[in-house]
Amino acid sequence: MFYGFKATSRLVLVAIAAVIFFAAPVHASNILLYGGNQDIDNIDPATGENYSINAALRSLYDALFINRGARVEPHLVQSWEASDDSSVWTFKLKSGAVFHDGSPVTADAVVYSFNRILEISGPPSWRWAGIADANTAQALDDHTVRFTLTQPFAPFIGTLPQLFVVNPAVVEANRGDDFGQSYLKGTSAGSGPFTQGRWEIGNLYEFKAAPDYWAGWRNGSHLDGFMWIIQRDAATQKNSLLAGETHIADTIAGSDRDDVEDAAGKVVYINDGSMANTLKMNNQGKYTSDINLRKAVAHAMNYAALPAMQDIPVTVLPGPTAANFIGYVEGLDIPTYDIDKAREYLSKTPWPDGGISLDYVYVTDFPREEVPGLMLLEGLSKINITLNMVPMLWPDMVASCATPETGPDLINIYTLPGYSDPDAHLYNQYHSSQWGSFNSCSFYKNDKVDDLLSRARALPDLDARLALYADAQRQIAADQTSVWMYTEDAMIGMDECVKGYEFSPMYPITVLFQDLYMEGCN
Repeated sequence: MFYGFKATSRLVLVAIAAVIFFAAPVHASNILLYGGNQDIDNIDPATGENYSINAALRSLYDALFINRGARVEPHLVQSWEASDDSSVWTFKLKSGAVFHDGSPVTADAVVYSFNRILEISGPPSWRWAGIADANTAQALDDHTVRFTLTQPFAPFIGTLPQLFVVNPAVVEANRGDDFGQSYLKGTSAGSGPFTQGRWEIGNLYEFKAAPDYWAGWRNGSHLDGFMWIIQRDAATQKNSLLAGETHIADTIAGSDRDDVEDAAGKVVYINDGSMANTLKMNNQGKYTSDINLRKAVAHAMNYAALPAMQDIPVTVLPGPTAANFIGYVEGLDIPTYDIDKAREYLSKTPWPDGGISLDYVYVTDFPREEVPGLMLLEGLSKINITLNMVPMLWPDMVASCATPETGPDLINIYTLPGYSDPDAHLYNQYHSSQWGSFNSCSFYKNDKVDDLLSRARALPDLDARLALYADAQRQIAADQTSVWMYTEDAMIGMDECVKGYEFSPMYPITVLFQDLYMEGCN
């Protein structure tokens, strides 16, 4: 799901330039320099979603709730209540919240933002697909908003940290013919703790602390701002961190862990997470639409070797859901590395002797995605299938997932549940209504699974929901939609002078910038 950059020397110049740039308007020692692996190429809350975009959205916008650590806490919300069947939710908003232009954040703004997400139907909208429509959100007064869902949805609050509230006046002034998408892709219209500064895709992104931020700051001290500096390869991230050119490196290599930990004043945080690495096979593709071909590919992956081959701790997946996540199903019939089995399944396809080529798409200059491809290449060569390694930049990978026709044969995608519920990762990956997002780049369609996932998210009883999710996963596994590889631990390098960091399972490889502050940073 990420990445790709080279030149350390260029990065040093960028970091030096950033410090010089900040020297006049603010104290440079209170500007955090962040080595980020991935661009922030879209900050429209209705269409943007991935790890870097979410880090930016949480900085520029406010939502009804916020993920802080492993907790979901009210943010714009003062209090709330829900009906017994979880279909009607009423929220009282905090008074005093203001957008960056000084206008108030109202219930009307919440309704506008919610309806805009639904109407545009971009990647974030999957959370409310099938449970909400244009009549769902209603402003009862300036500070009260009610959501009357089209069907009960128990985990509704878990979805609300992604309901970032936009300033309707700003959007309407720049509406154009695409409901403001062109404008909001690169310009914020929020009320969050930071505002935008320099914004150079492929280079750096500047965030400035909002003057008199309405919500205040979690700590007495706070950042004056931060720079998200693009560093696509792990060596650059490590070297910049050790040289004091950055304060945080979000995707250092496992092989660099000791170097960082042994350096004075540096620390490496390692946490068990639910970020899953999956090879999504295009279930509508020329070759990979054949279930036996998909099973042959799946049996050609050496799963047991993955932990030794990757440079960070990983845990092999037991199916569509990680064993440490709610809704995990034991005993699924999933493939193991077995070349004889691979040949057996291949013999049932129109290409029994192989002789075909498949494309494997992965993020440029990102070894964690390249290595599984090389492993699969070796396995497939034993059954006379050629695997073409195709590196791409992440935005291009996202674009390739727009339609089955543009979707590659196999694509390496990291996915992360948006909240702690089976719906958070099963619906957006395996319900056919979600085609067009990188999460659903397998272009899987099974009417039975669609029905199970739709019914499960509507039930208020958790046990009944889990039973339906288990049935759905058994069918998904039987259809071999993907090659489920592993979950990986989150590893982030940091200068000890950075304070206030708390690991969040929902955002494992980045930070909540509004909670950070710095003590004794150079």
